Amino acid sequence: MKYCELLECCKFLQSFKHINSILRVEDSILKINFQTFTLYANLKRGESSLFTCEHFYASKYYCAPFDTLLAKRFINAAVECMDVSLNDRVLNIKVSQKNSYKTTSSTLRLEFTGKNTNAIILDENEKVIEALRHIDESVSYRAVKVGEKLAPLPSFTIQKSTDKIENVEAFLRASYEAMQKKELESFKAAKAALLNKKIDKIQNLLDSLGNEQQLQKEAHQKSMEAELLLMHRHLLKDYEKEYELSGIDGQSYKITLDGRVQESIDKLFDRAKKLKQKAKSLHKERQNLSEKLEFTKRLLDALIDSKSKEEAEILLPKRKAADKKDDTQSAFYTFFVEGCKVLVGKNEKGNAEILKDAKKNDIWFHIKNRASAHVILKTDKSNVPSSTLEFCAKLCVNFSALGAGVHEVDFAPRRNVKITSGAHVTYTDFKTMHIFKS
Repeated sequence: MKYCELLECCKFLQSFKHINSILRVEDSILKINFQTFTLYANLKRGESSLFTCEHFYASKYYCAPFDTLLAKRFINAAVECMDVSLNDRVLNIKVSQKNSYKTTSSTLRLEFTGKNTNAIILDENEKVIEALRHIDESVSYRAVKVGEKLAPLPSFTIQKSTDKIENVEAFLRASYEAMQKKELESFKAAKAALLNKKIDKIQNLLDSLGNEQQLQKEAHQKSMEAELLLMHRHLLKDYEKEYELSGIDGQSYKITLDGRVQESIDKLFDRAKKLKQKAKSLHKERQNLSEKLEFTKRLLDALIDSKSKEEAEILLPKRKAADKKDDTQSAFYTFFVEGCKVLVGKNEKGNAEILKDAKKNDIWFHIKNRASAHVILKTDKSNVPSSTLEFCAKLCVNFSALGAGVHEVDFAPRRNVKITSGAHVTYTDFKTMHIFKS
């Protein structure tokens, strides 16, 4: 972020005298709620900036010591002073909190300085009490350690500029849009490549599956050969390997033994049994792979349709190996939106499972008057933001077999949804949301 831009933003922000709340919404992004304005500080190295937007989806809650101190020191705090360090790309926000017996002063130091980009919480004596990134002296001459004074940043030559930002709020919105466009395109390309690779893998598995009728025919052949050998067992010699035997249909069959006579009979019966079992399970395996293929394609469509990187990251978050395995085996998919757990049925079995396990205060989503994926939003009896409800409705549309256009999504508390059989339901006292799919 340029020094002149930071100065202009600081002038704009100085009109806000109270911080309602502050929290981390991404690994390196802070959300600061002033009385009538929401500011986001992007503290990614090499990409630091300030921005604002209508809504920023947080895929998880953070509870590291930095986040705990951030909440303790800056929620419901009065802004005493806000300035930019002289000739440095650093925004200092000094606040105070009053309680019944004392006033606590703290400073949030936001450094937009490339390699040293950081968010540091200082006490009234300018000592570090927490930081987004702790820096050890072994990796940098400027250590950032709890309980120690913060050394000054290296001198930086600022190029003077007379450029003025006419509308700071519009500038902050444009900053967000530019950041999102760049990150979204990069994220989509990387994740789409992984999904397309997964789709190809599933398709290859489908194509490699055998044919049920061919397996049944082969099983019948092995069983018949075993029965012929058994019928003529008294004529067969263990030292002979090939026989031409007549069946009950009068036809002649050539049979090659695999070992001794009785051993060959047992092997043929065992092979026939296995082929029958494989033919029987083949249909189920094909159905499972087809459902997985369809679901992955819909996930790809949802990724392509996502309008922001946060939305795309909710669809395809970083997962541990164990989580990936669970999602592969499960009949439903799990997302986390604004700290809320969201379940989407992959198939009829998955729809039935999430319906059955949902609690009465959870919220259920379904496309109006047609078959669709079921979506359950786990509420834990808490109020749910309208943006989260809208995102769940979008999931319902994206994971149902629907084309482009405007679709109606009904949603209601789970207590108002009655299961008639499986995933078939009736429901009352619902609301409807209109979702556009491109």
